[in-house]
Amino acid sequence: MDKEAAEAFLHAQMKPVYGYCLRRCATPQDAEDLAQEILLRAYAVLLRRSIPDPLRYLWTVARNTLANHYRERSRCTVGVPADALDEADFTAELPAREETQRLHAELARLSRQQREIIVLHYFHGMRQVEVAARLALPLGTVKWHLHEAKKELKQHMSTTREPAHLQFDPIRFSSFHNEGSIGTEGGPWRIFRSALMQNIAYACWRKARTAGQIAEAMGVSPVYIEDAAAFLADQGYLTCENGRYRCAILLTEWTSELIRLWDEAHRRAAALIAPALAEALSPALLADERIGIPTGCDRAYALWALVPWMIASFTDGGVSFDEVATLRPDGAHDLIQAAVTPPGVPQPALAARLEQVSGPCWNTRNGLSLWQMDTCWSDKRISELFQVTESRIISLLQRLFVHHEQLTEEESGLLVERGVLRLWSGPSGDRRATMQAVWLDGKAIRKQLTTLARSVYAANEDALSALRAPLEAALLEDTPAPLQPLRRYSLQGLFHSHQFIVHCLEHLVQTGLLPLPTEAARRSLHTIVLSD
Repeated sequence: MDKEAAEAFLHAQMKPVYGYCLRRCATPQDAEDLAQEILLRAYAVLLRRSIPDPLRYLWTVARNTLANHYRERSRCTVGVPADALDEADFTAELPAREETQRLHAELARLSRQQREIIVLHYFHGMRQVEVAARLALPLGTVKWHLHEAKKELKQHMSTTREPAHLQFDPIRFSSFHNEGSIGTEGGPWRIFRSALMQNIAYACWRKARTAGQIAEAMGVSPVYIEDAAAFLADQGYLTCENGRYRCAILLTEWTSELIRLWDEAHRRAAALIAPALAEALSPALLADERIGIPTGCDRAYALWALVPWMIASFTDGGVSFDEVATLRPDGAHDLIQAAVTPPGVPQPALAARLEQVSGPCWNTRNGLSLWQMDTCWSDKRISELFQVTESRIISLLQRLFVHHEQLTEEESGLLVERGVLRLWSGPSGDRRATMQAVWLDGKAIRKQLTTLARSVYAANEDALSALRAPLEAALLEDTPAPLQPLRRYSLQGLFHSHQFIVHCLEHLVQTGLLPLPTEAARRSLHTIVLSD
């Protein structure tokens, strides 16, 4: 790379590099010094060598420089640099102090039972027979564990360990999605809000690890990992076999190439499917009396609901949800997908819009269903309590429109707030209620619309397969063998997912086939009530 190109490239990356350092350094001054060092190192190499991917190389330099920075800091006592101390006093204590610290670290990596025996015997001064009684173990078992633990400690003390990069550069899920039903404890994002839980899952994603190996990757004591990993395994987010944990949720670690393939597949597929679906929902079809469009709303309003519903109403492929979903102790039955986006990897197209998506969600009760999703074009209505709140919404709709009961003001207000009801004053000043959502009356019209959607996909089957193939190959190659069925299930819904729905709506808006909704329409957008 020539001098001008290198300078222009690094100048554009100054702010991201400084931000990366600022989040990981103790002071802004440290961050400035470290960012300058990263940029200078990268500049020197870019002038001398041809680097195929300068951005990836820059972030490799950043991570390595940060690792060196942390290793240098470890040579300091609390707040006092090593070279500022009295060298005679310090060097006399250093070997013994380092040996003790290393011994304590290796003790923490022993199995829970071996660690308990060592601590009780050596640290608390209990005799072997007392340890056996305390832990309800045979005396011979205690003696064997003491012998094995000492042998392991001796071996590990002479082992050079790999740097634990998750200790100073932890990952964070850049997106998180669950498909299925939540349980009594709420959504899984409650658990995975914790950086600890996210990094435990990530540490055993590519290969199975013991709690000690996970702790080593994260640079912490296994004492803090054992219970958390066991809890995740109990909940079905990890599997455990012979003391080794493996991630049981589907992770995607984005690269620039994967992002390119993902965006290209969604963008080009949306250009095929979205206009065809919009055209199929002709004014003549929407005039069918089995399709109820709220009074005062037009064809565009119906498209905002029916196009997403038709895309999400079926999937292609032979892997069923029940084959890959996990039934959890609290009654949840779901499949979890999360993504990790390293620094420097470009965000997917429409990333800001995708972050605002919730759903699609279904809830059914006594022959009446409510389908709804949230996007950047609608109000925010879906929470982790959707199944509870929407069950009440459906019950109120049944009372109002099926049984023709009178609702209280509070009950009517809830339906208005959720965007499925509109209140207006009659000729005599009385309050009247009108359905505000699109209504599909009967299984026959649902089957007709689903069949219509299938025909649109079938007409574009070859083109969709060609768009899917390179992305599918890349993602399957990056997925561990035990999780390949989850990946295949995810890929067969590639062009029926919430991400694809957003791309289709964006295409319709950008091409003028779908006008933006009014502020009044946002409350009830993407909402369908379905009756049997």
